[in-house]
Amino acid sequence: MILVGQFDSPFVRRVAIALHHYGHPFERRVLSVFRDFDAMLAVNPMGKVPALILDDGETLFDSRTIIDYLDETAPSARRLAPAQQPERRRVLQVEVVGITLAEKIYERGIEHNRRAPGTSDPAWRARLERQIASICAWLEERLDGEWFCGSAFTRADLAVAVAMQYLERVLPAAESTTRYPRLQAHRLRCERLAAFAQVQDNRAEALNSGWNPEA
Repeated sequence: MILVGQFDSPFVRRVAIALHHYGHPFERRVLSVFRDFDAMLAVNPMGKVPALILDDGETLFDSRTIIDYLDETAPSARRLAPAQQPERRRVLQVEVVGITLAEKIYERGIEHNRRAPGTSDPAWRARLERQIASICAWLEERLDGEWFCGSAFTRADLAVAVAMQYLERVLPAAESTTRYPRLQAHRLRCERLAAFAQVQDNRAEALNSGWNPEA
């Protein structure tokens, strides 16, 4: 399999961590949706990452679709989402909130990095920052133990931990030990897992694609 995208993307990192968790060997094609947009469009008509090219040549788009495929084809003991309700619904609810957190952090970064000088809307940035804070508070309140749903690591934990890693890199002041101590402890717990350790967030790839750290 070939994973297309950069590891500075939380969406690509989620898939890479899942691939390691399930024990799937894969290659990576490092494409930026900004620097390599034409090449990215040739892989994915939406021009987005991640994309996963399967061994038979089929290409899957969107991290949720890809992880659904990996989960459904994995041995039951390795699956990251339960099959039964309401446990499955609870995992997927937290997962989508974690994914949305990453999306809002990404949108906030666009306002800083990709807008022409003087065109970023302060009101819109403030709205995004309120959404980020609201999501983090919601997650902090619901984390009561080592993992979000039950006694084992699930897709919910994967989505939230990767989003918090992204928040720490893009807006480090927002990930305060006093504001979200449970989420920080959870992120560090996930980072000690073998699958996480094999997929390091890549600042160099981010800088190469045009990311500019905020002062």
